[in-house]
Amino acid sequence: MAEVLTLPRLGCLNIHASLLPRWRGAAPIHRAIEAGDAETGITLMQMDEGLDTGAMLSREAVPITADDSTGSLHDKLAALGGRMIVEALRTLAAGEVLPATPQPDAGITYAEKIGKDEAPLDLRRPAVELASQVRAFNPFPGARCSSTAP
Repeated sequence: MAEVLTLPRLGCLNIHASLLPRWRGAAPIHRAIEAGDAETGITLMQMDEGLDTGAMLSREAVPITADDSTGSLHDKLAALGGRMIVEALRTLAAGEVLPATPQPDAGITYAEKIGKDEAPLDLRRPAVELASQVRAFNPFPGARCSSTAP
C-alpha cells in the first residue's frame, strides 16, 4: 500500500464526506444523520496508510437540515466535493502548495458500514431518534417497521 501512495508526484488525495476526524470509515453520511449531527461536510485529505487518517488539506461544512436524508445529503456533498477537488487540483497545477493540517486526536469517531440488520425500527425509542434513523437509512438499507418489531 505504501508504494502506491507514493507513486503520484503529489501523493494521493481523497474526498471524504465528513468533517474529519469525525466519522472516519465507510458510512459517514448515514452516521452523521443517525447521530443527529447539526452539520457535516467535505474534507480533502492526503491519503496515508490509515483509514481516513491523513492530513487535512481543505474542509468545508454544510448544515444537515431536518429534511435531509442520506440520499439528499449525498448529492449536496458530491457537488461540494467535486468543486473542492477541482479547486485543489488547479492550485496544485499552478505549483502552489495546499497546507496540510494533521487531524486532531480529539473528536475521532468511526462510521461503521451500514447493515440491513439496522433497518428495523424499535418503536420504544424516542420519535426524534426514529426520525433520524428513517432519514439516515434512506435510500439504503431503508428503515422498516414490522408486526414483530418490539
